[in-house]
Amino acid sequence: MKLSIFTLALSLFAVSILAAPKDDKKKEAPGTAGAPLEGVVYALPQTGIRIQINATRERFVHGPFQIYAQKMLGIDNAPSADADRWNLDDMKIEVFSEPDPEQVHKAIGPAAQLVSMTESGILAGINAEVKPGKTEIQTQTFLTKNLEDQVKFDDLSIWSFYSPADSTKNFKMVSKNIDQKAAEAAETIFNLRNSRFALLTNADDEPLPDGKSFEVMTSELGKMEANYLSLFIGKSSKQSYTFSFDFVPGAKTAKGEVFFRFSEDRGVLPKSDLSGRPILIEVNKSENLATKQSGLSTSENPNAGKSGLFYRMPGMAEIRVLDGSTQLAGARTAIAQFGSIAPIPENLLDGSYRLEFYPSTGAVKSITEMNKPTETQK
Repeated sequence: MKLSIFTLALSLFAVSILAAPKDDKKKEAPGTAGAPLEGVVYALPQTGIRIQINATRERFVHGPFQIYAQKMLGIDNAPSADADRWNLDDMKIEVFSEPDPEQVHKAIGPAAQLVSMTESGILAGINAEVKPGKTEIQTQTFLTKNLEDQVKFDDLSIWSFYSPADSTKNFKMVSKNIDQKAAEAAETIFNLRNSRFALLTNADDEPLPDGKSFEVMTSELGKMEANYLSLFIGKSSKQSYTFSFDFVPGAKTAKGEVFFRFSEDRGVLPKSDLSGRPILIEVNKSENLATKQSGLSTSENPNAGKSGLFYRMPGMAEIRVLDGSTQLAGARTAIAQFGSIAPIPENLLDGSYRLEFYPSTGAVKSITEMNKPTETQK
């Protein structure tokens, strides 16, 4: 029994000796051999394309006297149904930047403490003070305003809605039917036309009012006629809307991508709504520029990229928005992910230089030697 206890104690002592070096290794100070590699994580930007769309919705409501338009006014084919009609008025192409999930890096070594980033974590400068930018959020909305409340037919009658009381009706007021109301509205239209014609031609051979009064009178007569006429041919109301759509291309040319959908009846729709026809976007990469950049982005320095700091040389692209074969909008612009990635030269990362980058594309904005006096300081 005593031998077993001695053997067990000896075994535990041996295990503690073997485990000791591992515990000491975990307690090594940062920066010593075997310690976890620390650094600053940042991202390079990628370019997104945003389309701002201005559209108009026209809501048509048929007239309550539509069935009498041909009979009483001689107007054929007066619309008999309500309808919505949408039109794309204008498009504006914009670009925005966001962190590229395929280009996330870690800066290590002395240069890591000099890194400046944007609010979204994009590399903005090295050994440079970067002013915070304004964060903007674009909201995509498909809420449509209610135009039914805006299209109304006012009571325009200048006649009583009741027939005069007499002995045949037991001296009771009787409401006029729709035939009588339509007939009186049509009669009013012809009376207004005659009044305006008489005013314009001075049929009564009387002195005309002064210019401004004459203009107001003829205008008001025209408005009254148009209001009465809408009871037969209908009326419409328009409302403007603004929509916004985003698209982030990959590293290659994008063709035939559905951007959003559009319907003359339902308007601007998200691409998931198959009730509208597809509006496509094409982003054509400039291959010549990309080839030249790729050939010059490599470095023969064996220490290139050791610090983990890289920058982008953005490419160029032609953007087209298409409705079938019809081009709705187009532009040329720089696209960050269409270019090449290159390491920042290590000799610029010793704290003697200030580097600034364009956060929108990742390209170098400026390189300044800190200790070198400027022209104003000489």
